[in-house]
Amino acid sequence: MILRVFSKLVGPAAVMAAGTMGAGAVASFLLAGAWFRYDLLWVILAMLPVFVVSVDTASRIGALNPDQGMFALVRSRISASLAWIILLLIVPVHFLVTMGQISVMSSAFMALLGLPMAPADFSPGIWVQVLLSLVLSGGVLWLVFSRGYERMQRVMTLLMVLMFVCFFVVALRGLVELPAILAGFIPSLPADLPVPGSDTPRIATSSIIAMVGAAVAPAALLGMPYLCADDGGNREQLAQAFRQAIINMGFIFGAYAVFVVVAGGYALHSLAGHASFADVGQASAVFRDALPGVFATLGPTIFSLGLFTAAMTTLVVAAQVTIYFMLDMAGQEWRFSAENALYHRVLTVFVLAAAALAPFWDFPALLKVILLMGINVVVIPLAFVIVILLANNSTVMGEFKAQWWRNAILFIGLAVSIALAVDKAPHYYRLLMG
Repeated sequence: MILRVFSKLVGPAAVMAAGTMGAGAVASFLLAGAWFRYDLLWVILAMLPVFVVSVDTASRIGALNPDQGMFALVRSRISASLAWIILLLIVPVHFLVTMGQISVMSSAFMALLGLPMAPADFSPGIWVQVLLSLVLSGGVLWLVFSRGYERMQRVMTLLMVLMFVCFFVVALRGLVELPAILAGFIPSLPADLPVPGSDTPRIATSSIIAMVGAAVAPAALLGMPYLCADDGGNREQLAQAFRQAIINMGFIFGAYAVFVVVAGGYALHSLAGHASFADVGQASAVFRDALPGVFATLGPTIFSLGLFTAAMTTLVVAAQVTIYFMLDMAGQEWRFSAENALYHRVLTVFVLAAAALAPFWDFPALLKVILLMGINVVVIPLAFVIVILLANNSTVMGEFKAQWWRNAILFIGLAVSIALAVDKAPHYYRLLMG
């Protein structure tokens, strides 16, 4: 029975769901709970249809065009210039995302061992950190390459389930506040939250946009067609793929997001300085109260394990889809297979280079990921435009052109992505310039 249920989860949607459940998503959902308790839980329910339909629409493009990559379709059906602009924006961003996820993995691993992180300088400790980053990244590469694409899908699904369990356990004690949690699913907009010692309050609308932006990412919209084609998806499997998307992107990701918000709302919101939290790397230390009695000391460990898993899955997806993009634009064979040595070599260089450089980046590990998500918002609206145009192109989709209801949800996603860009771009620009 368990094996049958597990087999229904495995697939491209599971890989993308696991990758979306990254450290950046943890940051957005956990801080929403820490700042506004359970008041923004309704946002998760509101964003799930956009998340499921947009990613499923992208996967349909791959299933119906298994011999062409997404960037090849953009070049031939929309604009070669647009394809190059997206590529030149997304490759360096994904390289920095990979660096950020490796840093989070290292931080979480050190936290599991009870050891402090080395500062980002050239002291002897930093070389130990470089070695750790390379070893952890080498392990991830082995995981990806050891048994091919099918094994990678199964491992990513297992990691997704492990992540789910970790954050469920941390949030479990918060379920004693069930009436307040249920009330959080009723749409409302909490008042701005003053931050001690700062003139800038925590604004609920910014948290809402960050939560939505954590789920709808360019990697999901542009990478899903490659994952679906590599999985052997075809038009006969479209209905099954949609069901898998509902399960993985809807129910599992939705429950995961709820648990992280509840964990933040229960364990962090009650603290006197909850409005001051900006880097949720601090959070694992205060999760000691998330579990009762003799299990209290396990709270930080379980949280760190979940964070490590979240970073690893996002690293795999971000690096994997980046290599798809690069090889496709170069006119090379982009499929992830045992015979495609070029794919293996480029992915190895990409990940190990990020691992070697990550320890020298001196922002806090999770702050890196949040910052990079801000850079990503520039690409999200363009990705939605691409998916909408291709999904409504009869040459690309044939009789499976997007229905009216699918288009309506896609345009809602486009509007939200534009709001995300408008809201966040000035803030991240000031951070970069400052």
